[in-house]
Amino acid sequence: MVQATVRTFPLKQPKNYEAPVPRWTLQCPDTVKRVYTLYVGVQSNAGNTLAGQAEADIDRWLSAGTIKPAAIDAFRVTEGFDRPETRVWVAYWVDDEDFHSQFETLQLAERWRALGSDKHSIGLWCEHFITPVDRLETNYSRLDHKPGLAQLPGVEQPGHNLSAYWGAGRDRLPAAAHDLFEKPEFIPQPTVVPKGIGEHLTGTNYNNMCHIRSGQYWEKCPDDERIAYEENLQQTLMTGMRYLWAHPEETGTIGLRFLQNTNSDGELMKETCGAGFHRNWADLEKWSSRHPSHLAIFNGAIAHAKKFGEGRKLMTWHEVSILKEGEAQFEYVNCAPETGVIRWVPLQSRSLMS
Repeated sequence: MVQATVRTFPLKQPKNYEAPVPRWTLQCPDTVKRVYTLYVGVQSNAGNTLAGQAEADIDRWLSAGTIKPAAIDAFRVTEGFDRPETRVWVAYWVDDEDFHSQFETLQLAERWRALGSDKHSIGLWCEHFITPVDRLETNYSRLDHKPGLAQLPGVEQPGHNLSAYWGAGRDRLPAAAHDLFEKPEFIPQPTVVPKGIGEHLTGTNYNNMCHIRSGQYWEKCPDDERIAYEENLQQTLMTGMRYLWAHPEETGTIGLRFLQNTNSDGELMKETCGAGFHRNWADLEKWSSRHPSHLAIFNGAIAHAKKFGEGRKLMTWHEVSILKEGEAQFEYVNCAPETGVIRWVPLQSRSLMS
């Protein structure tokens, strides 16, 4: 993305810096001012066949009709703040009217009630947010795979030199030229964590909450690089993820899931991502710049790139949104209390039993 020529806050990049490996970012067409992101999940609390019925219903909703998302990815939850094996989709739009027209037909509570007498074993949830493009930060290690927002029509992926130093992520954010994304003086917390099961929970975000989706794609790796990734860097990555899950208060982790991509037949692919919210940008920077678990991921990724050189096939990437107050909306219908942001964000509760 184009950097502002006049800045209130200077770049963090060292003088005369050259990045050790090539990197690319996302640039939307000038006509696109915001991107719209929706995560929707189907959670099975009893492992019965009703989950398949609910999954097929959401799948049809995403793909049917004249108004469709500009891009869709599908996953299964493997670890994190959700029930394992939860089916998840993420969909992206660039048109405000298209997004709201389709979203208004989602109606999760009504879909849940339509499941019939066994519905109490199923949870449905959605988390969606609107990101102004100047508050969107992206980074890609390769261009031969198009994940997430890179699938949007008309986007470009120019190379950049804003990577591999502490503060590079902030430098990639156009809005950081004039905004420090400061922590709110008061961050609301739930006084009591909802039970989730039997409840319809809704709420929104406070100012400068972040969302991150950070992906890994090794579907095209030859055997030697695949083994090197799966036995080394992937294990280092999961050590870092598990530290975040075990220390959410310290790290600012909110509702982070680890997801494995599925193809059109529902089969697992050699592609994963961590996706979820973070308390704020400063906490995310603190963990990424100081904690040994993230330093090991960072150094491992650089070492892997150098070992396999320009011929490597492993792709890593991420997209980060820094959200103003009210730009994210959360909804959970009959979901387990460990799901998403339930433990960290005050939510309004209505009983599903009435």
